[in-house]
Amino acid sequence: MAGEDQALARRSFSEWARQLSGCRLCRNLTLAAFAAILAIEVAILIPSYRNYEEDLLSERVDVASQAIITFLKYSRSREITTDALELLIASSPLTGVSLRRDGIEYQAGEVVRAPHPADGLLRSAPRTAQGMIDLSWRADPLLSHYEVLARVDVSNVSSELVAFVLRILGLSLLIAVFVTAVTMFVVDRMMLSPLLKLRDRISRAGEDAEHPLKYLTPAGRCDEFGEVEGVFNSMLKQNAAYLSRLKLLNRELDQLLEERTRTLRRTEQELEIRTLYDQLTGLANRSLFEEQLDRHFSDPDHGGEEEAVLVLGLNDFQALNGLAGHETGDRVLQEIARRIAGFSANHGRVARLGGDVFGLLVGERGRASTDIEVRISAVIEACQRPVQIGRKTFECEVSAGVAVFGLDGQDARTLLSHAEIAMHRAKKSPSQRVQFFASEFGDQVLHRQELIHSLKAAIENRQLQLYFQPQCDRLRRNTGYEALLRWHHPTLGPVSPAEFIPLAEETGLIVKIGDWVLEQAVATLKGWSEQGFTGRMAVNVSALQLHDPGFADRIAVSLRNKGVSARQLELEITETALMQDIELAMATLNRFRELDLTLAVDDFGTGYSSLAYLKALPVSRIKIDRTFVTGLPDNEQDEALCRTIITMAHSMGCEVIAEGVETEAQASWLALAGCDELQGFLLGKPGLQGFQSAADADDS
Repeated sequence: MAGEDQALARRSFSEWARQLSGCRLCRNLTLAAFAAILAIEVAILIPSYRNYEEDLLSERVDVASQAIITFLKYSRSREITTDALELLIASSPLTGVSLRRDGIEYQAGEVVRAPHPADGLLRSAPRTAQGMIDLSWRADPLLSHYEVLARVDVSNVSSELVAFVLRILGLSLLIAVFVTAVTMFVVDRMMLSPLLKLRDRISRAGEDAEHPLKYLTPAGRCDEFGEVEGVFNSMLKQNAAYLSRLKLLNRELDQLLEERTRTLRRTEQELEIRTLYDQLTGLANRSLFEEQLDRHFSDPDHGGEEEAVLVLGLNDFQALNGLAGHETGDRVLQEIARRIAGFSANHGRVARLGGDVFGLLVGERGRASTDIEVRISAVIEACQRPVQIGRKTFECEVSAGVAVFGLDGQDARTLLSHAEIAMHRAKKSPSQRVQFFASEFGDQVLHRQELIHSLKAAIENRQLQLYFQPQCDRLRRNTGYEALLRWHHPTLGPVSPAEFIPLAEETGLIVKIGDWVLEQAVATLKGWSEQGFTGRMAVNVSALQLHDPGFADRIAVSLRNKGVSARQLELEITETALMQDIELAMATLNRFRELDLTLAVDDFGTGYSSLAYLKALPVSRIKIDRTFVTGLPDNEQDEALCRTIITMAHSMGCEVIAEGVETEAQASWLALAGCDELQGFLLGKPGLQGFQSAADADDS
């Protein structure tokens, strides 16, 4: 340590300065001291500057005052002349003077403009551009009772002030530099050098953690630095004790780690054997799938709902792997797994059973109450949608097997085995890609899938047709027609709307079909109007169309392009469609009202509409469902319901039309009850022709 002190003492000035400048603490302290001294000097300089300026001005003014007093004393017995005043100006700092007494004024030199009291604060007196100040002296015995105005030359005061400031600043800078240098020397001796030595000890002790006692040194000072060194010595002793104890603990820990490592290896082997999830897709494997299904089926609350185990396999997946590569095949499997997983709320009830085969529990509790055939068809349709991998699209055909709980087995293993058997049958079948272990269910699913494909083809090939059923008033006069959609299947023949309309709504095809129906209806209205038709045409609107924000605009464009009046087009909307999303429905209905379209509530009384909402809707007609008309006039309950609907509709300003009128007794009762219009087979069956002009009727 003595050698280090001697080395510090032999440092050159440049090394000392470099060390100080490199120390942030010293640099901040010296800069603060330098700034503080300069601030104090500036604070002292400001009042000194002002006082010195006042003194200089006072000296110039005193000289001018003395010159004026001497002049007036000399002129007591003589007449004051302009030449005498000019002589006064030439021999004094005055550049202009004015003397006034008893109304007589003597003036020479420059004119005094804005005099300032000579006994006032001269620094505040205004100065001219040439550095002159105008002053005034009140009448005084010293001035022989003259009122004196004078302009005094103080132009040299500024240069004297600048010299004064420079002297003061130079002196201040010298003092600041001296004090700063002393501060730096003291900081170096008292703080920086001891601090650097302590830092070096700490650094070397940190690098040599194995020998902490090697860096013990006696505390050489009795101030705070000495206390810090004492604390550091205590810490080194404590670290030595901890190091000894740590070595003992390390030996014990090594033994424990060896035991734990052997245990972990055994655990990893068990986990590898009993892995629960598929690594590629993240779905459950067969073991977890069976375990979850058994737990589900053994639940005491289980029962009362139709459930089935669905096993799906991709057809020709090995060919896809060979042609596109295993990486693409893996991504296809991941996408199919994602789609299938979307049909299960419980991840343990959907699984990858191996290769390209997946399992799913269909019809779980907590899901929407749909038929099991519908849900199975939805899963298959989702899996058969094209898979986009990069810029390429891959078509996936699926073969599926289904085992129904209770019918095909009571436990997971049996159901899974039967579903796999059914799937293999489907793979071998050239036509039936879905096989139920019990075949009657498979026929229903297959028929539904075939119907969906046929409906898509019917839309593309324009196999759908519009039939028109007349609507009449109570006097049997034609008031309009309802456009009814019909489908004649090439092989199945006529397909009931009750069968294909719900299917179109489930698959979303109803939107495209509905747009086509409206286009055809408006085009037909155009042709009828040219033949003299003045009535209306009613078109049914589905819930999907009603909740489509662009639906009203498409109607407006169609009417405008065909030149058909909006008042001739009536949109029939069911209560159920209205109440699915009342806010969105109201927005669309208000848009209909802006277009001046006529609105009717179809199948009234069969839904669950709120009368409060119904009153707020822009509806002009209410249609009584055929289920209430069938029992007329013998069924008292149907009579009461129909009479109530008619009365309520009229009270809200709506007309009433009854559908399904097939007998004269029904028509007569409705007419007497106040029903405005009638529709049914009694008044006319749906046909392709619809309206005929008088000329066409005569020709026929």
